[in-house]
Amino acid sequence: MISVILPALNEELGIEACLRSISEQNPSEEYEVVVVDGGSQDRTASIACELADKVVIQKSPGIGGARRDGAKAASGDKLAFTDADTIVSEGWLEAISSNLDRYDASTGPVVYQDQGVKSELIQRWRSMYRIFYLSNFYYILGSNMAVRAGTYRQIGGHSDISLLDDYDLSLKLFRDKARVRHDPNQVVYTSSRRAERLLAYAFTVAFGHYHYSISGDHTRLLRYPKTEEMRLRDLIPASPEPVRNLRSSLEAAGESFQIRIRRII
Repeated sequence: MISVILPALNEELGIEACLRSISEQNPSEEYEVVVVDGGSQDRTASIACELADKVVIQKSPGIGGARRDGAKAASGDKLAFTDADTIVSEGWLEAISSNLDRYDASTGPVVYQDQGVKSELIQRWRSMYRIFYLSNFYYILGSNMAVRAGTYRQIGGHSDISLLDDYDLSLKLFRDKARVRHDPNQVVYTSSRRAERLLAYAFTVAFGHYHYSISGDHTRLLRYPKTEEMRLRDLIPASPEPVRNLRSSLEAAGESFQIRIRRII
């Protein structure tokens, strides 16, 4: 059985379309849908109760924690993860079923629903991740990941973080020498809202990688500025005078770069 796990928080505008795209699947094996509600104040939970097989209340912190809570509630030996603002393609579950018969994990293209210059830039950037396939490292994006339940438990599942929860799981799979496949038929279509503020999105990703890999302060991967409020100053900690001067220079350069990009876009 495949368990489709869906974390959600105040997603009443998108979750119904997501769940219906899953319900229209006709895979060769049984599947269930598990929605993990993070305390929504809108109709997210009521919509999920109508269309999902299970709705559980999130107990662990972060998006990663929500995904792991869903995995604990799942009954399947195959776990498929996506997001509430995402629509899965026809044949998505069948592709996952086939892939996880042969591999420990799988992923596929994540396409923005509304194509534009900004979304195209992000997709081109993500396409460069494929170079890491040569070293057997697959960056599996959170809206399109599938893992055998046994493998998921063996690597410890998702960590209790929000930023880079998918990157963290990808590293765990890599370190475990898991067999991963990128399947062009395992396609999902995700909301373009993250691409609408391209520079803020880029700053957020940089902020995440800084604290994940450099500062080691993973609590910042739970508590971080909203994407629309992210600035370069959030990426660089207060420091002695020489570094503080460098920080000011980088902030000025970053603001100048933002102005130039706005003129282009």
